[in-house]
Amino acid sequence: MLGRLSHLLLAALAVVSVIASSPSADDELRAFFAREGAAVKPLNFGRRSAASSQTRHLRPNYDEPVTRRSKRDITPPDVGQVADFGSQDPQPIRNGNGDTYLANSNHQIDAQNPDNVAAPPTDAGGHIANTDAEYGLPLTPSGTGTVPNLKWSMSLSHTRLLKGGWVREQTITDLPPSKDIAAAELRLSPNAYRELHWHRVAEWGYILNGTGRISAIDDSGRSYISDIKGPLNGTDPDIYYFPPGVPHSIQALDQGLEILLIFTDGNFDASGTTFMLSDWLAHTPLEVVAQNLGVNTSVLSGIPQKDPYILESTVAPPPFGHSGDQAVSDPNGNVPSPFVFHLDQQEKKVAPGGGGWVKIQDSATNFPISTLLASALVFVEPNGLRELHWHTNDEWFYVISGHGRATAFPGGSSARTFDFQPGDTAVFPVSYGHYVKNLSPTEPLIFLELFKASKFVDFSATQWLALTPRQVVADLLKVPTSVVEGFAKEKQIIVS
Repeated sequence: MLGRLSHLLLAALAVVSVIASSPSADDELRAFFAREGAAVKPLNFGRRSAASSQTRHLRPNYDEPVTRRSKRDITPPDVGQVADFGSQDPQPIRNGNGDTYLANSNHQIDAQNPDNVAAPPTDAGGHIANTDAEYGLPLTPSGTGTVPNLKWSMSLSHTRLLKGGWVREQTITDLPPSKDIAAAELRLSPNAYRELHWHRVAEWGYILNGTGRISAIDDSGRSYISDIKGPLNGTDPDIYYFPPGVPHSIQALDQGLEILLIFTDGNFDASGTTFMLSDWLAHTPLEVVAQNLGVNTSVLSGIPQKDPYILESTVAPPPFGHSGDQAVSDPNGNVPSPFVFHLDQQEKKVAPGGGGWVKIQDSATNFPISTLLASALVFVEPNGLRELHWHTNDEWFYVISGHGRATAFPGGSSARTFDFQPGDTAVFPVSYGHYVKNLSPTEPLIFLELFKASKFVDFSATQWLALTPRQVVADLLKVPTSVVEGFAKEKQIIVS
């Protein structure tokens, strides 16, 4: 009797548990658990807030009244602007949170990165966390903990000093989220060469300054030679692209050459990525090299036994504009699709609302050879804004001139804001929402966007809202439909 009573008691507890925790506590389910008793453990459909770890799913807690999510506080003085420390050293204080440094800090770096020191409250999803606290709910985990560092300054890279120039890199070891793209800044002294080489990945170059000359052959043995220039006399510079495997060389002219190099693999320093011709020949039996080239072994005694990377020229090349003087007659003809794109010959796409312009290059529209890299040169007027948008590929970002700010949104109530100066690089992973704002009231912000893709693609938040049924947007944003009617239906690109 006692055993049966115990069995019934356990069954009753199981039913009570189901009624308390399950949305499916109907008569049939109660009868089932009463019949089976403790032999069956009921599934737990309990409250999400009772879970030991917080879910990252975007569905709301249906057991919490919607009214618990109060409106976002956008009352001045804090509307997410860059913290202003006046003439004092930056301190990690904002809205009554934080405190001053008691020990030392690198105030020069702090001043360049105020959003690391005192980030806007939206970075941590602060408005949600505070609202939860008001109702006695667990605090939402800080969003900044889930957003990795997305920024790297070339000034932090090791600079390799060489006879005839220098080079410094940014690879995946410097910026781990940048899996698709690695970069380098290369400086060549007047007349110096980047030695003959090729890569297993594509190479894209933006001429930061100076003049130079490139030469290459394609997979059909057709030759190519062209002069390249930086932003001379206020014009936009040249860019170039070499597909994977295409052997090439680069030589500086006149005052020298500085290039931003882009490669379609974040792990660019991995073995088997770059191949130097002299290094190859030095590690091949000399009699084989001589037989292959059709010369005597004595002729090849001067082959470098360690690749020099950069070589000084023994004879000055013809000046800029005279690349044809060095061209070698090729029985196979010349490369039909140029490896060089002249940005100064491309028309600017002026933003519809003013605020700046953009020039986009990809194989789908105007640079056929560049099948693995799409790019955009972006010019943002003082106080202007590269609009809220996202991409279908990781965006690699490089600041040429000016000072900017961007917030990366990876979803899940997380965000992180970064500040940028010339030479800074960053990556916004695929589909991360972001903007780029020019922080200067007087100077333009100029930067590059690059993608491992054949076509430049972006999605505009404003355009999406403008082309969505107005009542849907009005209900979501809690604004009148008349406000939604004013949203721009055309992609703004840049907002003045």
